[in-house]
Amino acid sequence: MYFIMKGGICGSTQENIAVSRKPEEEFLGLFSYEEMPACAKKWELPLELLEDARRFGYARYDSFENFDCVSLEMQDFGNILFSQGSVLLYLEKGRAFFFSSKVEDVQKILENAVEMLGERITLNRLIYSFFEAQTKQDEIAFDTIEKEVLELEQALIARGKRDCVAEIISMRKRLMILKKYYEQFLNVLDILGENENGIFDEKALRSFKMLSRRTERQFQNVLNLRESVTQIRESYEAEVDISLNTTMKLFTVITTIFLPLTLIAGWYGMNFEMPEYEWQYGYPAIIVFSVLFLLAGIVYFKKKRWF
Repeated sequence: MYFIMKGGICGSTQENIAVSRKPEEEFLGLFSYEEMPACAKKWELPLELLEDARRFGYARYDSFENFDCVSLEMQDFGNILFSQGSVLLYLEKGRAFFFSSKVEDVQKILENAVEMLGERITLNRLIYSFFEAQTKQDEIAFDTIEKEVLELEQALIARGKRDCVAEIISMRKRLMILKKYYEQFLNVLDILGENENGIFDEKALRSFKMLSRRTERQFQNVLNLRESVTQIRESYEAEVDISLNTTMKLFTVITTIFLPLTLIAGWYGMNFEMPEYEWQYGYPAIIVFSVLFLLAGIVYFKKKRWF
């Protein structure tokens, strides 16, 4: 599919267009990865370089002589753990080629941009609109994670929730994916702003700078959320440690109380003749002594508030 721009008017066609074009015309071609070899042959694009760029697996921007090559992963902000597919951009002054694993999704983004831009449409604006759309739905992800963070904090404080490891791991994993995505996207925008091949005009570069600042703020939001999750994890670990310490203290008290009784049992379990054996009240006396010692130990530790 082609988007052809001339004099602020954009038309689209599914038919092949001629290799030669008028100087005042700009166009953008959209193709699947399967169509890339044929397209590269027709338009004399560096197929080997495009194939290498396709295998990047993350966001990357490279400038070559007379053209730029961009590799992007389209993040699904509705489900952060999954990607919406990848797209590869070949950019020259006056023309651009988009190759994607999800042509329908990219086509929808571009058609929405064409409709929104109206008579102000140019190739630079269309490319910018595509980049802008890559972070347009990120508020969905932030709102979801912020809500989960607040609910988890409330559960830990108000209800004394004790099993939140799965929730913490899930939030940290999603935030890690967002952090990596924004880092790479910012790198792309930084290199794009250098405009080594003069592909973008000053107006487009200003728009990209604004997008870079907005992305930087969102990246900072991700870092803030990661810090909040880290604090929750530390609070949870502190609660677990306190609970473990309380349990260990209880066992220590019980052991301390019964240790002398264990000594008595071991003492009178030896196979020796002892004077107490001849005393008719020896056995009841040991029982009474043991009970009194047990009660005294309980009273003592109660006063010390050990349990």
